[in-house]
Amino acid sequence: MSASEIIKELPKLSEAERRAVLNKLRELAVRNEDVRLCEQAADKQAAELDRLEEPAYGFSAREMRKIAQNLHAKAKEEIRSGRGSEFRGSIEEAL
Repeated sequence: MSASEIIKELPKLSEAERRAVLNKLRELAVRNEDVRLCEQAADKQAAELDRLEEPAYGFSAREMRKIAQNLHAKAKEEIRSGRGSEFRGSIEEAL
């Protein structure tokens, strides 16, 4: 059934039937809006993930995680051995 056929039939419906049709149209509009908002949120998250995957200082995200893990392990060892101190240098020079 086409939209024009549906529109032609609306005057023949009772008030209760028209209200049911209107409620269904509203329900579909809300559902479509929910889908649109979910897609918009997913797009935003995907863009954020893409941004996080961009190389920093010439390193990929995976390489940066490995560097961070190594620095953390080294710091824990220094603290454990009593040789730990506050870092006062440049992270760029340390890399």
